[in-house]
This record gives sequence, C-alpha cells and structure tokens, in this order.
Amino acid sequence: MAQRSGKITLYEGKHFTGRKLEVFGDCDNFQDRGFMNRVNSIRVESGAWVCFDHPDFRGQQFILEYDDYPDFFRWSSHSDHMGSCRPVGMVSGPVHRRLSLPDGGIEGQPWQTVARNRGAWASWL
Repeated sequence: MAQRSGKITLYEGKHFTGRKLEVFGDCDNFQDRGFMNRVNSIRVESGAWVCFDHPDFRGQQFILEYDDYPDFFRWSSHSDHMGSCRPVGMVSGPVHRRLSLPDGGIEGQPWQTVARNRGAWASWL
C-alpha cells in the first residue's frame, strides 16, 4: 500500500534564510499559503518529494530526497521559481503496472521498490 508522508521546508533566501514554508503533504499552490513562488533553499527533513516550478503540480519536476539544498543549483534548477510540491508515494512490496500491448491486450508487469539513500526508486523485477 502506498504511503505519502514527510516534511519539507522551503526558504525564500539562500542558505535557509528569510521566510519559510513548512509542508507535510500535497501543496498545490504556495501562494495560497501566503508564500511567494521564489524558493532559494530547501531542507527535506523526511520522505522524498517531487517539486514543480508551477502551481497545480505542473511544469518541470524536481525529485528531492532527504538532504539540505542551500541554493537552487543544488536541485538542478536554473531559477528560483517553484509553485507546488507533494511527497512521493512510498510502496512496500511488489506492485503491478498494467502495460498496453500493440494488439490492444494488457499485461501485468511486476515492479520492485528499493530503498536508496533514504528515498526510493522503482525497478523492473
């Protein structure tokens, strides 16, 4: 069963300075929480997160694992613009992904979730 939890703290200034926004679950628009879309540093305190450069989980995506990111270059961004984020769903045990075949049929494909550096990634079994 998928579990989505964690904590991420976003800062307006570099090196964890300025106003901050603490997020514990899906946040579809930072401005709705009184925080501008300028993020210059991030502290992922638990879980793995996917952040987007636009609100409503749109635009370029950044996968962030447990770590400190003192400036936006550390998460491979070219600007300080970020608009939404959500925790990555963590899955325990094998799951199946349904694939469409060229003849219109559907086949189940097993996946395995593997812990890596306090985050997770999926691989074919």
